[in-house]
Amino acid sequence: MICTDDAPGSSAAVLRSWVRGSQRSFDIAARSLSESQVAHGSAPADGVLHHHWSGLFQFAAIRVGAESAAELLERIRVWAEHELSVVSEGRPSARLYRQLDLWLRELPPRRLEADAEEWWVPPDEGLTLLVQRLRRALSPDQMTALEICHCRGLDPVEAAFALGLTMAELEQRLLSGLGVLERLLDRHDGEGIATRERVLLQAFALEPSRVRTPARPRRAPVLAVGSVVHDRYEIEAPLGAGAFADVYRARDRDVTGHVVALKILRRPAGDPQAVRAALRELQLIASVFHPSVVQLKDHGWHHGHLWFVMPLYRGETLAQRLARAPLSRPEAREIFEVLAEALSAMHRAGVRHQDIKPENVFLASIGPEGQSPVRTLPVLLDLGVAAKDVELVLAGTPAYFAPEVAARYSGMPDPPAVGPKADVFSLALTLRDALDPTRGDYIAAAAVDAFVSFRARHAPRPPARMDLLDLAPAFARWLNRHPDQRPDAEQFRQELALLTRPEERRRRRHRLLRWLIPTVLATVALFAAVVLVLSKEASEQRIEAEVERTRASRAARAVASMHADLELQEAMRQRLEAEVAELEVRYQNSRFTREELAARLAASEGESKLLESRRQKQLAQLRKEAEEQKVLVGRQRAALAAFEALEERQADLMRELDRTRSSFDQEHALRVEAEALSAALAQRLEATQALVDRARARMSEILAAPSASPSVP
Repeated sequence: MICTDDAPGSSAAVLRSWVRGSQRSFDIAARSLSESQVAHGSAPADGVLHHHWSGLFQFAAIRVGAESAAELLERIRVWAEHELSVVSEGRPSARLYRQLDLWLRELPPRRLEADAEEWWVPPDEGLTLLVQRLRRALSPDQMTALEICHCRGLDPVEAAFALGLTMAELEQRLLSGLGVLERLLDRHDGEGIATRERVLLQAFALEPSRVRTPARPRRAPVLAVGSVVHDRYEIEAPLGAGAFADVYRARDRDVTGHVVALKILRRPAGDPQAVRAALRELQLIASVFHPSVVQLKDHGWHHGHLWFVMPLYRGETLAQRLARAPLSRPEAREIFEVLAEALSAMHRAGVRHQDIKPENVFLASIGPEGQSPVRTLPVLLDLGVAAKDVELVLAGTPAYFAPEVAARYSGMPDPPAVGPKADVFSLALTLRDALDPTRGDYIAAAAVDAFVSFRARHAPRPPARMDLLDLAPAFARWLNRHPDQRPDAEQFRQELALLTRPEERRRRRHRLLRWLIPTVLATVALFAAVVLVLSKEASEQRIEAEVERTRASRAARAVASMHADLELQEAMRQRLEAEVAELEVRYQNSRFTREELAARLAASEGESKLLESRRQKQLAQLRKEAEEQKVLVGRQRAALAAFEALEERQADLMRELDRTRSSFDQEHALRVEAEALSAALAQRLEATQALVDRARARMSEILAAPSASPSVP
């Protein structure tokens, strides 16, 4: 069923805007191609085949495989050399796909499965799933119509001619295919037009690492190695070839050891208009002077071909440098500040570069070869498509188109004016790819026109690396869709300082810490020394105070002791005085004569002798009783030993009794014997106990008797 809904965003509305946009895009591209042909004299057949080379190969490889597609591409190249320049029905691009489609119909089809390894896998997993579903849902006719119109750069009129269809048949296939896509988008959370365009851009793309596009046919070089230009420059080796010119390494015969880069246009200039067009790049180079803009050293004509000489730099392009690793933020600032300054010099001279990309930025090594460290000078190369501000010449590399340039290519109504800020956009996009190469825009399926249309409506994404997220606001401004929102080249150069702002903050912190830590340590050490001195003085003062308190305490104790001694001495003196007085009284009261004293002494001596005699008798009696006591004690000890023996015997008997209890026959006899023995033992124990009691009573009496001792009155 054909969808006829004309609402905005519907399949029919999208198709009509697509047809109008494709027609405008073709007209602008045709005018641009005509200007390039006038400027450089290129053949239309070569230009058309060059533009559609990758698209033709992928269109064929999806249907018959890469090997057969490479063979068909070689047949197309030969056919285009003879037939494409012949006036015939259909535009050159449509005729190329028409002939390829006719040859494809002759071969057995080999359609790739939706999940085949040869397909391009988008970075977004959700988009990958949506693309695979679309490949499964589309019929071969729907896929061919959508692919050739959206991805291969043909407008519906060209596509109808290339596929041998009427416009009604092509429209039916396109509308049905867009209907399938919209139903998938509705089930995929209803994503908007941006997703529709992204899906169509990547649904018909092959993985370049698995399906390699054959190299474009090489053109014969203008100059051979060893040839001499202007009797001065000897060609040593080719350096590269562009769309309109070749570049060679040449030795300057007039200056020993001087090597230059010589660029020569491929097409000769046969008339004054072609001469003026050929001299255009020289005039643009000569109008700008800056060390980072390639300089003109010499020029002339060689068999009608314009040539000019530029410095031959030693180093590598930014693209070659990025193949090893991304730039660090300090490296990027060092390189892109110089490039922005060079771009500002170009803009002040009224010149737009129009083709800034990593391949056109050369990192020249400055100084003698082998010198370390190596100084690098970034240089903007290739002003072949540069233009004056007053000129409306559009050129460049689609992946680095500014949105306003892409809008004019894609035919958007009322596009913004193309000015110097388009170069700022390309330089900022080159910076993004230098910092985060994973964000580089891959033109899937060689769909250049579809990609340009997408770029006209959507700004590139900022870097995705975590350490670059702080740059997202800056890139949003530098890569803004609207030129008025972007800075100019000089402002861009100044804003590049934010690349190293985190590093500068870290360095400032390190410098502050390097200054602050010793200062803090010195302050802490000084404070500690002051505290130590003060604490030492306080300690000494405390010790002195303690010593003083000890001395005072000792002095107080000494005074108290002296007072106590004095009081004691006073008491002793008073007691002695009392005793002396008492003795004097007693002496006065008890005066005896010598005779009374002698008589009393004699009586005392007689009494003493009598008492001594009595004491001797008592001692003898005590010794006798002690001997008897010893005998009694010995007997008591013997009785106690016998008693202990009896107890042991009793224990033995009891043990014997216990051992013989098991015998019932002897139990009674043993019991009687034991009882008798127990009775005898009891009697003996009683006798022994009575004897012990008498001994104890006797000993108590002896111990209680008082001992006589003489007393002296």
